[in-house]
Parts: sequence; structure tokens; C-alpha cells
Amino acid sequence: MPIPKIKEIEIPLLHLINSLGGEIWPKDTYEPLADYFKLTKGEREEMLPNAPARKFENKIQWTRMRLVYKGFIDNSVRGIWKITEKGKKELAKWGLLNKPFPAHSIIYPKTTERRKPESDDLINRVINELLPNEVKKFPDDFLDSKEKIKFREINVPGTILQLDPYSRDTVVSPKGYFRYKAKNPPEALYIVYSNRVGKKTIEIPEENIIIFKAVKTYEKYIRNLEMEIFKKFLELTYDEFESETLTKKALEKLGLNISK
Repeated sequence: MPIPKIKEIEIPLLHLINSLGGEIWPKDTYEPLADYFKLTKGEREEMLPNAPARKFENKIQWTRMRLVYKGFIDNSVRGIWKITEKGKKELAKWGLLNKPFPAHSIIYPKTTERRKPESDDLINRVINELLPNEVKKFPDDFLDSKEKIKFREINVPGTILQLDPYSRDTVVSPKGYFRYKAKNPPEALYIVYSNRVGKKTIEIPEENIIIFKAVKTYEKYIRNLEMEIFKKFLELTYDEFESETLTKKALEKLGLNISK
């Protein structure tokens, strides 16, 4: 049969979750539901045209979102799909509340067991695979002919710095004890990206065009890297929500967050 529609997956997905004790890891739904719908090997492995994800597994992800919207699946714990009381009542309407899920490939976990995602190991694996060498450092790796550039210095407190949420050209410390009014937004970003905990001075190029070019090149580098990391996590987890969380943690571990 062709890959089912989202509406056709809703009740089987709820039934599967309930049969496995009421909660499940996303990737544990794919094979049992593929068996339930009697999908061929080709249908199971068919990829989306514009994304590194399997079409059927993506349909299950969207089905889960629809069930969350209806109140049938709890959305409070990221990475775990848990049926709600409303979801159980929906299953009861179909006469499926106390019936086992009709598939042979399910591995029923013991009620006292719950697999814990080894996120740290997964993050280290992706970082080592995509970044065998050190990541580029701002600003040094994003300045051309640094020895020819004229700099001026500003004093900073040596703590974390960030943009003032109410001003695109003001840099502040987390508690607001330090404030610095930059000449323009690119300069403010340049200071934030250059800052390191413990560092008491930051060198800033005197020419605005150099600052602008370094900031834009750095942001492009980080966004491209972020996308590559996300794609890799998606290949390993087949879960967009989990991949977003792991990508954020990987960037934080690398110290590569940028101002949105």
C-alpha cells in the first residue's frame, strides 16, 4: 500500500504508544508502524525530496504534532511521546484501549526500564566527525592581513557579554553592571563575538568595513556549521525535535552561539 496519510496514522500511533506502557521514544515507533501498514522496503526507505529524512518517518513526526495539538499526546517532556488521558479516551471510542498493538516487531520494554539517550556521546561523535580539527576562532580567523589592520582597545570586565535586548548597538554584562555603547550594530556584535571569559581587553579594527566583513563572514560560517550539525543528528536520530536540541547543545559546547 502507499505511504499512509497523517490522518490514517493518528489512531495506530496512539494505539502503539498506549500498548508500550503509555510513552515511547520517537524512533521506536517507525518500524512497528511500517509493519502495521505493511510498507515495502522501498516505501520505508523513501527519502523526502528536499531534506535528509525518510518520508514515512517524517509523516509520523507530523502526526505526533497533530496529536499534541488535539491534546492526545503530552508535549511537556522533549524526546518522549506520552499519551494523555484524553488520548486514552479517544482509543476507548475505537475499542482499542486494552487491546495489544497488532504488530510483531515491537520490543516491549519492562515497566521499570527506560532507555536514556546518550546525548553526550552522540554530541561528541558528531563534533569529532564534522570537526576533526579545531573550529575557526573569532576574530583572528576572519580578518584578512591582520598585521596591516589598525586597532583600538576597549576595556571589558572579563565576564560574559551580550547585546542589550533593547538596543542593537549596546553591549552589556548579564546583570547590567557593564554597558558599552558601540558605534554601530556590527561593532557591538564584533565585541560580543570577540569576548572571552577572563579577557579584560578587546581589540577592535578602526575601519567599519573590516568589522562588518568579519562579523558577516563569521555568522555565515556558524549558520552553515549549525545546518551541517543538524543534518548529521537527523541522520542518526530521525527526530527533528531531538536534533534541534542536540544541535544547540553541540554549539554551546563549541562556544559558537551567535546573536539571532
